[in-house]
Amino acid sequence: MPGQGGLRGFLSSLAQLAVAGVHIDIGWLFAGRDALDVTDLTPPRRPGWTVDGHLVRTADGDFIPSGLVPARRIKETTLTQSGPADSDALLTDFLRTSREMVAAQRDVLLAYLGTPAGQPAGQLVWQPAAQSAAQPAIAPVQHATPARPATAAQSTVDDEAPVDVLGTVLQIISERTGYPTDMIELDLDLEADLSIDSIKRTEIAGELATRLGAGVDATALDDAALEDLANARTARAIADWLLNRLGEQPPAVAEPAVAAEPGPAAVAAAEVSVPAVAAPKRLVPQWTLIEDVATFADNVLAETTFLLLGEGGPIADAVRDLLVSRGSSIITEQSGPVDGVIHLGGLTPGDEELLPEAMPAIQAALHASPRWLVAAYPTEGSDHSAGVRGLFRTIEREYPGLTAKAIAVNPVAPPAEIAKQLVAELLTDDRIPVVRRVGGARYQLTSAEEPLPLLATIGAGPAGDGVAEMAALGLDRDSVVVLIGGARGITAQAAVAFAAASHCRLELIGRTPLPNEAVLADAADKRALRAALIAQGLSAPAEIEQAAAGILAGREVVATLAELRELGAAADYHAVDVRDEEAMHQVIKEIYTHHGRIDGIVYAAGVIEDRLLADKDVESFRRVFATKVDGARSMFAAIDELRIKLRFVVLFGSVAAVWGNRGQADYAAANDALETIGQLWAERSGARCLTVHWGPWAPTGRHGGMVSPELQQEFTRRGVALIDPEEGTGSLLRELAWGSDPVVAYTASGW
Repeated sequence: MPGQGGLRGFLSSLAQLAVAGVHIDIGWLFAGRDALDVTDLTPPRRPGWTVDGHLVRTADGDFIPSGLVPARRIKETTLTQSGPADSDALLTDFLRTSREMVAAQRDVLLAYLGTPAGQPAGQLVWQPAAQSAAQPAIAPVQHATPARPATAAQSTVDDEAPVDVLGTVLQIISERTGYPTDMIELDLDLEADLSIDSIKRTEIAGELATRLGAGVDATALDDAALEDLANARTARAIADWLLNRLGEQPPAVAEPAVAAEPGPAAVAAAEVSVPAVAAPKRLVPQWTLIEDVATFADNVLAETTFLLLGEGGPIADAVRDLLVSRGSSIITEQSGPVDGVIHLGGLTPGDEELLPEAMPAIQAALHASPRWLVAAYPTEGSDHSAGVRGLFRTIEREYPGLTAKAIAVNPVAPPAEIAKQLVAELLTDDRIPVVRRVGGARYQLTSAEEPLPLLATIGAGPAGDGVAEMAALGLDRDSVVVLIGGARGITAQAAVAFAAASHCRLELIGRTPLPNEAVLADAADKRALRAALIAQGLSAPAEIEQAAAGILAGREVVATLAELRELGAAADYHAVDVRDEEAMHQVIKEIYTHHGRIDGIVYAAGVIEDRLLADKDVESFRRVFATKVDGARSMFAAIDELRIKLRFVVLFGSVAAVWGNRGQADYAAANDALETIGQLWAERSGARCLTVHWGPWAPTGRHGGMVSPELQQEFTRRGVALIDPEEGTGSLLRELAWGSDPVVAYTASGW
């Protein structure tokens, strides 16, 4: 090149020749040198992600999960109402909202500045007392009607009082349900026919006492009085209950007052405060050694009578011999009062499971008021004895004077050793309902609070939306998750969490049939549905309640499916009764065949029919138990037969199984059995099965679940906090992604 010489000029000339298209052989330039000719090398792989200053993207240009994303344009929504509007209603709503905002600001300032002692309610801090009295606070206008002054004659029970009380009971029930008083018979079962449970009956009794000036505070009743009221299941029984209370204590004389006709807003404002809502605590059950055991003397068994239940055999013979040596008498058929009952059926598997088949015998034994009730079951648990722990935890709560124990023993140990362990437990002075015997040592199941690994607290990423958890589980848009238990309550909330985090395909199975959209579309709530059904000709309250409940349940299913699809998930619903083994097998087979895969299953089926054991119908126990347990057995059988390879199975249990709960013996036993059969399946299959025992969840606007407004009030009375739904679903996703324990409990408070 002109003006350039040496190596630089030589190489530049070669470059120009190459650009001009002349073939240049440059291989000799690298001969004998530690260098490579890059023209023959495979080009490097394309980077997996790129960084452009503030965003990280994949090679395809998508944003990485949980990474920073650019601001999205939000569609502007016009809040101005179009079309004709009720100007009075708009003004009323505006004034109400303004008043609430000012009240909230006032509360904050008062809390900061401190309210002066003796400050009247509603008086501003800077207002003098005279001004406050002269200018009362603005309140909603109410049309008042004069009430008759209560007199001493009205505060006593005369011969005509039962008629007045009954009429008032019927009027209150009519106001709360929408049924005309002439449709409410005095001996109608309020719970079975009108869905008025014990909590609602307590409210009715409280309002009845208030209207009659009886001075009975139903919200302050002790447990014994509440039980008596819970057993009052008819209008006549509620009236009799109040009259009996009036006979036990002098009624209060009501002061003359002006009673206002409460409008809807006033009724809403007068509602009882809702319970606290909080994030749940994670508890893990574990066996712990029981130390410093106090015992009774051996002679406490002398001259006692024990009833032995269950199949006979070497263990029963050994127990009989040992008790007889201590001075006890043994019977095998109950014919009267007994001192103790020992059920050995859990150690001798037969053709039928221990529960619910043993319930008639257990209820009969409890009716005899024994001092001891003991049931033995295998140490490692078995499908045959599943549920006995939850049952005995509830028995211990419902019968405080009874020593009720479910004792885990090694069934292959020598019969004499098992008998010695059982009799030793009779002599133990404690009320631990579930005990495990290993040699001479005793263990009990306790629940310790244990957080998830540190990764669980940071794995959700900045948004905390569960995307990282879904990635850890391997779930994406093509994955298939089956949720069994309907499209309502916490099952629906779990489905929404999966849809929002992974957009996976969701298959929901429940017993509620999808409704006909044209059926009573104008009736928005249960009260309106009752009126519409009555107008259609239905006259039996039980029929009306069943029809109204079915329509509302179907509407919630439809709303859930729409919500899931709005989140970008493909969702389908199958109406199947989980107790139908053949139908369960068929629907799981259809889902698996259609998609070619099932990645995970959430089993949350269940019903509640709460009643104390003394009043519990055996058929009701069977329904509750079968819905939870038989449905799960059918599900596991279908999984095994179809050889489905699952990433996880989640079983939704209840803390009632962990600690027992008065009135829920069937539900506690069913959820305890669910845990047992789930762990046995996991051991048999090698697959992951997680049991989560949930405390009560707070209802949301769309998904009420099992916690009704009345039950919320009962939880408030007992100081039980409810699980925040967002925290609950987040806990579920984190547990699946980062947890390793097979059984956990999540609850917002103690039980």
